[in-house]
Amino acid sequence: MVKLTLTGLIAFAWLAQSNAKPAIYQNQSLEIPQAVALGQDGPAYFADVKLSTNPDGSLSVVDATLQNLVMVDSAEVLLLESFPIQLSIKVAGNKSVPCVELQPVAVSRKGDLFTVVIAETSLGPAETCIAALDPFELSVALDVLGLSSGTYRVNVNGTEAQFSLDVDNVRPG
Repeated sequence: MVKLTLTGLIAFAWLAQSNAKPAIYQNQSLEIPQAVALGQDGPAYFADVKLSTNPDGSLSVVDATLQNLVMVDSAEVLLLESFPIQLSIKVAGNKSVPCVELQPVAVSRKGDLFTVVIAETSLGPAETCIAALDPFELSVALDVLGLSSGTYRVNVNGTEAQFSLDVDNVRPG
């Protein structure tokens, strides 16, 4: 069981996809469409996160719907031959059933580790779907501008990859 706390919570309020919605604060309540908690037990992806304002001004999680993480078979680093270097991760995996969609991808970096979290939407209570894995492939851009030379790790739902920068990745001039 993953406990959703404000510590380690990454909220996605940007419009990463055309159907993404911004976070809304109204009547002492904050609603966040998607959020990821990065904990010691690994990442957890949540939808429809609701926070309420406490008397001291802090926020408490009132409700959140845990989403399934997709199975990732491979994560391949793709370096664009340019300077500054641009980089993306080619991800291949499977959704649990064909009737669900991918949620907006979450990317964070701490030190030399990029964490990429990919989840899928849930079926509604009255929905049924054929029990068959549904393969997907997607490319996830990583913001590597300004990184120092060195080796970096990428974790995509538990699948690891790494890349090295031979020089600092800064704009010339």
